[in-house]
Amino acid sequence: MPTPHILIVDDEQDIRELISDILVDEGYTVSTAGTATEANQHYTDIALDLVLLDIWMPDADGISLLQDWQNDQPLTCPVVMMSGHGTVETAVQATRLGASDFIEKPIALARLLATVKQTIKLANQQQENTLSFSGSMAPIPEPQGKSIIRQDLRRQMSQLAEHPHHFCLVGAAGTHKSAIAGWIHQHSSLAVKALLTYQNPEQLENLIKHNKLTGCLQLDAQDLPSLAVQNRLAQYFKEPSSNNLRLVLLTETTPRTLLENKQISEPLFFAISAAVVNLPSLCEHSEDIPDLLRYYTELLPDQEKLPYRHMSLAGQNCLRQYSWPGNEQELVNLIRQLLLLGGEGEISREEVEQVLDSQSTNNAAHTGGSIFDQPLRQAREDFEREYLIYHLQRSDGSVGAMAELVGMERTHLYRKLRGLGLDPKQVSRTD
Repeated sequence: MPTPHILIVDDEQDIRELISDILVDEGYTVSTAGTATEANQHYTDIALDLVLLDIWMPDADGISLLQDWQNDQPLTCPVVMMSGHGTVETAVQATRLGASDFIEKPIALARLLATVKQTIKLANQQQENTLSFSGSMAPIPEPQGKSIIRQDLRRQMSQLAEHPHHFCLVGAAGTHKSAIAGWIHQHSSLAVKALLTYQNPEQLENLIKHNKLTGCLQLDAQDLPSLAVQNRLAQYFKEPSSNNLRLVLLTETTPRTLLENKQISEPLFFAISAAVVNLPSLCEHSEDIPDLLRYYTELLPDQEKLPYRHMSLAGQNCLRQYSWPGNEQELVNLIRQLLLLGGEGEISREEVEQVLDSQSTNNAAHTGGSIFDQPLRQAREDFEREYLIYHLQRSDGSVGAMAELVGMERTHLYRKLRGLGLDPKQVSRTD
């Protein structure tokens, strides 16, 4: 586990050095700042685990600096305020602005160490159970392909990026709904704000309550908050502060069906149903498969250091005739397997057919076919692997979030993943 990095902000050099020496002796990594300007630079440039922030500084007070950090998005790490002139009112104000605690000077060593340890511990425990904030994502490429379907999709994406209204993406598994939503966000006026992924209703309610919900909030229909929370979210849209919030719903069925099944509240339904984009299955635009093959056979070697192999024309024709139940993500997985485990030289039709036959066998096992012909141990292992892959994808590769979904203790879950040869870092969310 990385050593926690703490920033000490105090205008008195002796105090900065004293606290720094104490924390370094305790095994922490420490940076220091004597002014608000220096503190802001460290806060922006360094991945911090905690800030110890003095209230009185020569160029700006700590309360104002804390408020500035909260303006664009929630704090990236906990902040503990320090002051020799502290009052109850100051402590209350700091807490309202998001400070985790308040320490009075002169600082008692035992109090300091206990506060630092407890604050970092609580932050680590809450990290996997909050909204996921992605402030600076790598650029997301737009969907590939020259078909009318793909051209129309790119046109709709550009329109949604230009007008920051709520919208809904409807598509089957593997149609890359999250990536499309991310592209729209990156090209919108809200791109400077965070891309938020819902995981915890309490955190969502807290952000609504304090008018701190800004950016692009992405909800998955498979894991929606309660109808009560949805109604509060819909009510929040009526507040002036909601101008900085866009809601995106990802679903495999229509918003109307979700409403009829009481999975989505009526106010939220009307908020997102005005702009609905349907993502066709890959079999509906199979003429794009050659373009997709060229794109991914170049992208995967570059991103994942896989060997480059050209797809033969016969192999391309074979893939154009396949039904693609897993859509574009299944195509990506197939190319990855051919590059990672295949032979050398051009990818032949025979090699493609062999992988497709293997996938068909696996699909039959998952739907209750040949799995019953396997030995019990093998059938159980196959099921566990697919079960854990599914929940890793739902959790974006977060073992902490996954542990809650499957009801397993995290240490045991890590051991199980290693036993099945699954690396959470290699498993990305499949829509």
